[in-house]
Amino acid sequence: ASGLLARWAPALLGPTPKDRLAVAEARAADLAVRNRLARELHDTVGHALSAVTLQASAARRVLNSDPDFAREALAAIEDTTRRTVGELDAVLGVLREAGDASGTTPAPTLADDLDGLLRRTRAAGLTVDASLGIDPARVPPLVSREAYRIVQEALSNVLRHAGTRVDLRLAHEEDALRITAENPLQQPAQGAAQSRPGGGHGLRGIADRARLLGGSAAAGRAEEDDGVWRLAVRLPMRSR
Repeated sequence: ASGLLARWAPALLGPTPKDRLAVAEARAADLAVRNRLARELHDTVGHALSAVTLQASAARRVLNSDPDFAREALAAIEDTTRRTVGELDAVLGVLREAGDASGTTPAPTLADDLDGLLRRTRAAGLTVDASLGIDPARVPPLVSREAYRIVQEALSNVLRHAGTRVDLRLAHEEDALRITAENPLQQPAQGAAQSRPGGGHGLRGIADRARLLGGSAAAGRAEEDDGVWRLAVRLPMRSR
């Protein structure tokens, strides 16, 4: 009888607390991976759609009056879509649980890709005043990758809301990388191009990225100037 009870006990009593904890941890790990991939897709594809929409609109408006700018905008569209396809392939490769990641596109960083990001954003008609108080090559790789995505999303937010100018500052303060993006709050001009509808997850993604690195992020109207929207992010550059 005792042997039968020992054999039937797992089926009768259900999973042990240890088994339930293991299942919960596995689910949490899977959810973390899915959330990370969702952020990557949102930031990559969302920025590309916003930028390409405005670049195409700008090229159309000045096609006859400023063909040089139109050609520059079309070249930026080509560059943006090519890079986005590469990054999308990399994310989808992770989703397919590809064992060999050697053929995927490396994640963009401040040192390698910030200049191109600024160039493509300016080609969409946005005036970007960038001030770099730190050498991007000195930023640790993990921080550099997350900082690039944060800057990308900050620029995307301005593009989505029909902004015309953004002041971007990167600085090294107290063993941390500080990212500040400011743009004037304004209504879209009559006839201005509108970016894709929807969204709303960009600021949450920025906060998630900062928190995972032990940093912080805040966004809202600047206290000293109610007509300015400010995004302020702090990313520690040393592990705790």
